[in-house]
This record gives sequence, structure tokens and C-alpha cells, in this order.
Amino acid sequence: MTKNFLAAAAMVAVTVMFASHAEALSTDRSSVHTSLGALIDSTVVNTYNYRFTRALGFADSMISSYPDRPEGYIYSCGIYSKMIAEHCFKSPDSIWNRYVVLVEKACELSKDRVESDPKNVHSLFHYASALVYRSRYEAAKSDWFGLMADGMKSRKILEKAVKLDPHFYDAYSGIGAFNYYAAHLPWYLKPIALVLGINGNEKVGIDELKKAAKLGNFSKAEAASFLADIVYVDKKNYSGIVRLSLELHQLYPGNLDFIRSLCFGYYKLREYGRVLLYADSCLSEYRGADSLRFVSLSYIRFYSGEAYAALRKNYGGAVADLSKTIEMGEPSVLVSRAYYRRGSVYERMGEKGKAISDFETAIRLNGDDNACRKARLALDSLRTR
Repeated sequence: MTKNFLAAAAMVAVTVMFASHAEALSTDRSSVHTSLGALIDSTVVNTYNYRFTRALGFADSMISSYPDRPEGYIYSCGIYSKMIAEHCFKSPDSIWNRYVVLVEKACELSKDRVESDPKNVHSLFHYASALVYRSRYEAAKSDWFGLMADGMKSRKILEKAVKLDPHFYDAYSGIGAFNYYAAHLPWYLKPIALVLGINGNEKVGIDELKKAAKLGNFSKAEAASFLADIVYVDKKNYSGIVRLSLELHQLYPGNLDFIRSLCFGYYKLREYGRVLLYADSCLSEYRGADSLRFVSLSYIRFYSGEAYAALRKNYGGAVADLSKTIEMGEPSVLVSRAYYRRGSVYERMGEKGKAISDFETAIRLNGDDNACRKARLALDSLRTR
């Protein structure tokens, strides 16, 4: 749940890509703002289509061309955050120093803009986003008090923006995400939340997210993504996951997150052919790209292997995809599941020795309680035959 709470906080910051774009293109038609808007647009498109190197190039151009504005720094933090989440770095620690410099500059510049124009909703949005990116670093250092303090402050800033402009629907993405997970805090964070006066409301949060997804000008994708990837997963609304993920996939076909959500939703609906349709198309593109070991690909490979196994027609395909999930080596919970599922496939194939080895490994890794329990049962059954 801590991971999901962090995802809720990060929602505020990622949505700034769209809100900043709105400011740059709609509030001022001067050549300066038009150029900034073009850079922002290019950054958004490349980030959401997983072209991170190009996205960073555009963000760097923003910083060099507009050093006194916060956008370039905020966008850079967003790209690095996404790359860290996708495990693009062998050692994420190697980029934290750069990240801290960027986020502190983003906080400084966005705060200055709020102080000079406290009623500008876009400036408020920038400041809220910068604070949330700072909270990501605090989370990495297990500074839970700092994380929640900055998260709460960003929420209040967004609420102020909405109060100033009730039609600023883009802000509801961050507010709704915070409300949703503030209502689901893990027990060890509740004392800190009590001290900080943090509270949430699940129903209100969902309504706010739906409002942003329907009425937001530039936060529709983020609100829809949060609903599909977190809220609807919690609620087991798999049809909703597929519906929203399809919309997002059409907007950004290169985004592996949305393909992963599609595969998950279709798998839960037992539409295994559709899982393979999207997984095979994606994996064929990345099969030779060993340097692009995005963690989303591990999940897509896993669901592909699960689909092959469920169809009981291509056990070789199931073993191949589950083996590649294991080779990725992360996240640990998925590796444990993959060992258990591959063991189950080996068992069906009559490869008893390989099945026992995989079940034993799943138990030893103990990365997923359910996979571990099922592996123990399967192992006991095999050994009594």
C-alpha cells in the first residue's frame, strides 16, 4: 500500500505536463510562450511514448532557453521519475544527485512565481507538482514525515487553485488521487497522518478522478490511468480497466504501462486471445532490444505466458515468456509468481524434476505470499505421487 500511496502522490506531479501545456498555449500567444508550448508538447508526447532520451533533450532545451521558469526542471524530474519506475538505470542511486538539484530548483522557481502572483492557478499547480517530486526523493530515503508533509501541502495548494477557478478540472487528478489513498494509509503511516491532519475519502477521491477524466483539458490521460491502474484494480472492475486502457493506448501507442494494463484486464476477463494480441505485438518490437529492460515488459511477458498456459495449446510459448520474466529479475513479487506458474506448466508437460525445482525456488524466494502458498501445495502433491 505504501507504493500505491506514493503513486497517488506522484499523480499530482505527472499531471503538470498537461497543465503546463495549457498555460503555455492558452494564456499567452507571444512567441516565447508558443516556443515553450512546443517544447512541452514534444516532451509530453515523447515521455508518454517511452522515448525518454528524446524527452530529456526537450526538457534540457526548456532549462537552457527559459532558466527562470520552473517547467524545464519539473519536466526533467517527471521523466527521471518514470525512468526510475521502469528500472531504466542499473543503479537509480546514480541519478538521485541530479534529481535533487532539479527538484530543488523547481521548488524555488515555482514558489517565487506563486509569491509574485498568488492567484495564478497554473503557478499554484507548478508549485504543488514540484513539492510532490521532492516527496519522491523523501520516499526513497524513507523520510515518511517529509513525504506526507509535502504531499499534504501540495494537496492544499491544488485545493486553493480549484477554489480560485472551479473550472480548473485538471487539478482534480491530484486531489482525487490523494483523497483515495489517504483513505487507505497503511497502519504505520497513520500516526504521522494524524499529526499532520491528513485524511481522505475514497468515494470523494473516485468522483474527483472521474471528473478530471471527463472534464479535464490536459489531465484526462492521467486521471483515466489512475482509475484503470489503481482504483479499478482494487475494485476488481476489469471491464473498466480494459475500457480506459484502450483509450489511453490509442492516445499513446508506445506506452508500455497502458499495454500492461490491457493485458492484465483481458487476462482477468479470461479473454486470453486478446492478451496475446497486444502482448505479441509489443514483445515483437522489444524482443531484440535487450538494453530496454523496462519493468512493464516483465509484466507483459508474464501475462503472455499466463495466457498461453490458460489456453493449454502452446506450453512452449508459456515457458519462454515466463522464463524471460524470471531473467529480468525484478520486481521480486513477479519473479516468484513466474517461478510458480512455470512450475505449473512444467507439471502439465510431465517435466516433474523441473516443476519441483521451480516450486522450491518460488518458496525460497517468498516474494509473493499467494505464489508461495500455492507452490507448497503443488510441491506436496508432486512428492506424494
